[in-house]
This record gives sequence, C-alpha cells and structure tokens, in this order.
Amino acid sequence: MQQVHPRVLVSAYACGPGDEPEAAAGWAFARAAARTHRVHVVTRRRFEPAVTAALAAEPELARTLTVEYLDLSDRVLALKRRGWDVYWYYALWQRALARRAAALHAAEPFDLGHHVTFANDWLPCGLARVPGLPVVWGPVGGASVVPLRLVRWLGVRGTVTELLRGLLTAPLRALWGDAAARRAAVVVAQNEDVAHRFRRARRVVVEANAALDDDLPAQARPVATGRRPRRAVFVGRLLAWKGGRLAVEALSRTAGWELHVYGTGYERAALDRLARRRGVQDRIVFHGHRPRAEVLEAIAGSDAMLFPSMHDQAGWVAAEASALGRPVVCLPLGGVPLLAGPNARTAGLAGDVAGNLAARLEEVADRPGTPSDRWSCSRLPGVVEDLYRTALGATTEVAA
Repeated sequence: MQQVHPRVLVSAYACGPGDEPEAAAGWAFARAAARTHRVHVVTRRRFEPAVTAALAAEPELARTLTVEYLDLSDRVLALKRRGWDVYWYYALWQRALARRAAALHAAEPFDLGHHVTFANDWLPCGLARVPGLPVVWGPVGGASVVPLRLVRWLGVRGTVTELLRGLLTAPLRALWGDAAARRAAVVVAQNEDVAHRFRRARRVVVEANAALDDDLPAQARPVATGRRPRRAVFVGRLLAWKGGRLAVEALSRTAGWELHVYGTGYERAALDRLARRRGVQDRIVFHGHRPRAEVLEAIAGSDAMLFPSMHDQAGWVAAEASALGRPVVCLPLGGVPLLAGPNARTAGLAGDVAGNLAARLEEVADRPGTPSDRWSCSRLPGVVEDLYRTALGATTEVAA
C-alpha cells in the first residue's frame, strides 16, 4: 500500500536559500517538513530565483515541496520605502495570505498549517483565520523586554525607542498574538520569555528558528594559546538594546582584552565617546558591516563573544559562536543564552552588571568553549515531525 503523506500549508513571509537569517530559516523548515510531508509554501516573489534554482538542483525535493508566490499590488509595493514599512506591509500581506490559504484549503484540504516567518509574536497570523485548519504558530518571539535596572545603559534615544516599542507592541500582541495563540494547536516560542507570555495556550514548546549550516562546527579551531591581548568580538547592529555600552564598560573592567566590533548603527558615536572616557579606545576596533564569511572567520579566531543583548529573541550569531566552540558572555535575557547553549557564560543582573560581565569574560581562560551542533539544519526534520505530530494529536483531542 502506498504511504500517504500529510499535506502541510506553510506561510513563510521570507523563504529561500542564502545568507538572510529569516529567509534561511523559512527555507530550512520547509525543506525539513518536505522530507515526510507534502508541503505547499506561500512566500514572496523576490525569493523566486533562489528557490527555483534550489528546486531544480534537487528534483527529489521538488516532488514534495511546492512553492507559490504572493505579493501585494505594485501600487502598494511602491509605498514600501523605509525600514519600518515592513510592519504595515506584513500585516496587509497576512490578510492576503489568509484569503489565498482559505482558497487553497477549500480546493484541496490540508492536514496542517505552519506559520514559519516573520518571527514577531505581535503581528497577525493569516493561517489562524482559515477555518478548519490546525495551525503550528512559530517559532515566534518579541515578548522579551529590557529590565528596568538596565535602562541606564540605553541612553536617551534607546530609552525612548524601548518605551515606544512597548507602547506599540503590547496592545498588538494582545490583539493579534493572543488570538493566534488561542487558535494554534501548538505555539513554538523562540525563548522562555515568549513561552511564559503565551503559557495559557493549548500547547507551548520552545524552539528557536536558528538553522545553521551542518558543517559549521567543522570550521572551529583551537584558540591561540598564550595570545595577548585576548580577543573578544561583538557582532550585531549598533542599537542601544544590543548592549554595546555594556560591552565597552565590561572591557574597561578587564586587563589584557581587546574588543572587535562588527556592525553599524546609531550607537557608534556613543560607543566611541564611552571608550574614550574609559580610556580603552586603543583596545576597541570598529570594523563596520562585513560579509558573513568574514564575521564567522572573526568569531572562529576570537577567544570569546561578548554579547550583552537585552532582548534578542533568537540572535543567530550566538548559535554560530557556539557552533564554532566560542564562549558567549551574555545576560540571562531573551534567546541568547538558549542559543549559546553549553557555551553560554551568563552574567547575573544583580549588583554591578558590567562588572559581572567582566568577571565572566575573565573566566573564559579556565572555561573554554566546545563546538556544538545543537542548532544545525540536520535537527529540523525531527523537530518538525514532533511539532506536527503534537499539533495533529492536539486537534484529535479537541475533536474527541
């Protein structure tokens, strides 16, 4: 008897092979699902060339994975000019996705829907509006917040930004996020903060959307013993909540360390000023935005990553550092400790936070990291299989 594979409808605002983390995650989850399911993905047309090439190169995958493209009208697209325009456009795209998904489900019913990307828990989920379709919602994130004791490290602009973020996202999370969580058979949270926020949902699991190349741990190499000064790296946009000021302050509490910063953003001038005030400007190198391959090489050649982000939901760079066997000195906030896994060197929030980070950095000499494959793409088929089995089981329980 021929095996019948469940049909899954995947909503992926970003989906395609390449270096974009969100798109790479969508593509990795879709590929994983297609190993044991018949998968139909709806994504945006800008990913079509990369997806078409990938499917042409893998005929076996093309037999179980179908991708179609959905964009709003050219008139609406023309209004999408600034970075923040992605949020209103995404909300409208989800409305259009709901209509497309309902039509597809009516024509040939799916067993399950999976909302993969965008990973924001305060924006709408179009699949949740399709009647009779069990839904896996996530991985999603966004519910992590900056503790009050860390506000002093944000600066004026960062504080105002975080205040506005909370004022905007809290009501939208209550409106759209809670509705999606109630409707979902399974909520997949990016980290424990998000899991706690949606703890009243039917089923909640924690699984980040990180999907790293399976050969990344093989690129790890031993730390250069005896090197002085020791080298820490900070990788990320230079935004206040990424913790750049804390990283500079922590560096000033150490001896024999230098900090290499990869990224750009509005905090650059403030970090320069702080470095000069603390007398460590000669121990900090700002590299700006660099290609991913160069950044990975820098991480592999470092002694540690110093990444005191205050609410990263699932910072892939922490997973990459851990895969390369580098300790990640971080705060117990958001998804960074989860993604760093056994290589997390978590500093406490009590007392002198910058001093706590410095102490963890100094401990790296005695507690070096080890390469970890926890977040490799090869884990995803098992993850997806478990999620879908749980979702279909939960749906059966409700029906009974």
